[in-house]
Amino acid sequence: MRNFLAKYFSYFIILGLAIALSISMIKCFDAQSQSTTNASHTIAYGIQRLNKLVVAEQTYSNFYSRKMSNKVLGISALSFDKNVMIKAEARAQASYDLREMRVRIDSINETIYIEYIPEVKIEVFPDVDFFEMDQSVLNRFTSEELNDVKRSAIAEIQKQIDESALRQEAREQLMDNLEDIYLLAKIYGWKVVDDTNYAESLRRRMQF
Repeated sequence: MRNFLAKYFSYFIILGLAIALSISMIKCFDAQSQSTTNASHTIAYGIQRLNKLVVAEQTYSNFYSRKMSNKVLGISALSFDKNVMIKAEARAQASYDLREMRVRIDSINETIYIEYIPEVKIEVFPDVDFFEMDQSVLNRFTSEELNDVKRSAIAEIQKQIDESALRQEAREQLMDNLEDIYLLAKIYGWKVVDDTNYAESLRRRMQF
């Protein structure tokens, strides 16, 4: 009888251990699943915060003047002069619209896919003000002459714009923003698959 009870008692112990182990494994799986879910949400939120316009900007300003003379019968002493001075300004921007960026999150395989980064966009916004104008009744500026002066002033100030430096500044800002994706992946032990032209530079910066 004692052997019978001991035998069944052993079975109960083994069954209990099996049940305890199963519960422990389920809890562990649930905890791991919850951890993956939390990581996925955090990474998704971090990427969502990057959906913005990254802009590098430079401003330029200068004065341009033009003088015109109208000689009566070719006589210098009977010349009627007119002068105009223009203040020309230009705001140059290099921008990346990260709202067009495509990033895919694979929570099952714990992988972030960076699929597309938009190209840099260069824009120039010129502005011209007539700072000073001197003309006579017999020699006034025509609308076409003033428009020509404005076009010349804008063309001259656009020559000052250093697009190379502007592009580089915008690229540095872009890289700073994209680093956040790599940093999040590193924190949670996820992988990053980057198919863009910036992948190698980012990996060097983040030492992936």
